[in-house]
Amino acid sequence: MLRSALKPVTHAIRSVMGTNGLAQRVSDLELTVRQFGAAIHASPTLSLPADGTASATTTSTPSLDVNYLLHNSRGALLRGMPSGAQRLLSAGCAGKWYFDWVEETYGRVAEHLGIEYYMPKPEGLADNVTWITNTASDMSAVKSASCDLVFSGQNLEHLWPEEVSGFILEAARVLRSGGHLVVDSPNRLLTAPLNWSHPEHTIELTIEEVTALMRLAGFEITAAYGIWLCRDSRTGEVLPFDPNQPTPGWSIIERLIIARDRPDDSFIWWVEGVRSDRTPDAAATHSMMADLFRSHWPERVQRLVVPAGRELRQSSEGEWIEACAGEVGIVMHGPYMPLRAGRYRVTWQIQSPASTELPIAICDVVALGLAEPIAFQEVHTGDSRISLEIELPDTTFGLEFRCASTGGAAFAVLRKIELEEHIA
Repeated sequence: MLRSALKPVTHAIRSVMGTNGLAQRVSDLELTVRQFGAAIHASPTLSLPADGTASATTTSTPSLDVNYLLHNSRGALLRGMPSGAQRLLSAGCAGKWYFDWVEETYGRVAEHLGIEYYMPKPEGLADNVTWITNTASDMSAVKSASCDLVFSGQNLEHLWPEEVSGFILEAARVLRSGGHLVVDSPNRLLTAPLNWSHPEHTIELTIEEVTALMRLAGFEITAAYGIWLCRDSRTGEVLPFDPNQPTPGWSIIERLIIARDRPDDSFIWWVEGVRSDRTPDAAATHSMMADLFRSHWPERVQRLVVPAGRELRQSSEGEWIEACAGEVGIVMHGPYMPLRAGRYRVTWQIQSPASTELPIAICDVVALGLAEPIAFQEVHTGDSRISLEIELPDTTFGLEFRCASTGGAAFAVLRKIELEEHIA
């Protein structure tokens, strides 16, 4: 009888929580410049109104895709990278379009090495391109002091801590004295307050952190720029990531121009460094990156999303998200993140005055690309700690720890999850 009564509730909630719906929509919004590259590279130039703004409601002018904006801003800085390189190494190459893009902006080099582990070698590469299947932290196929320029575009944020420090040290090894390392990446000083997330990102670094790591690895910093202003330094106000959202007092062009000299206030930082004759301090580089990861991973885990319209209640424990009786739908989801292979336990806190035979809520764990939840539990009683244990055989992307209301009774869920790693 109970199983029969649950069927319509379970069907309704699964239709709301289905991974092919919500997760895919979130994915579409949060794809990085790297994933948009091929389509953007081939797209025509967008025209803007005379005031430099783009409106999503203007029929004569298309809305401005933020990924288009970021990609072309990065292309502008590629044009200004230290010139004269004969041997360029790129860490993280998404496809043939990437090499075409670099040649179009920076110019043709005698040899372009591409280090890429996760994407297959594309067809039709130019004769000056050498494709190396390996991770960014292992450039053993490249001789020491053999490169003039190393470029890591939107790559560091995809790496685990030992891979970040390993890449910077490997870049120092393969570059000749006087060669240049150029790196750009999203800025945690903005991704955190924007609650911005990407299914493949571990933690984002700040410009202060990456320049400190580069100095430990033997580099002197020669330039630092910002792309896409997302904080008003006068007021501290965080500006919308989406250029089509209203931003009183700011035009798109102003945000693009001012960002260049304000990397700390920009969504993306861009750093250039020259290889000095100093011996890299490998132990200190690895240690610093490990410390940064331990410090900032907890914040990354809590980039949880609350659908618009939900009531929030403040307490000493944090924000509680309210769900009303009779209401069916997602109450909280996110953080849309990667986890390495291993065993984990995730815990939600739920409060409700009711205990019912039918479930009042459903908690589950889903991942991008998987049709079914990895783990799933119905909630029948209030004042509960709901824990699910999961085992991941491989690195898994786009993980979300979700809570949804069945409509059976009112409840509140704490906008915070506990994630324990490597449980026995």
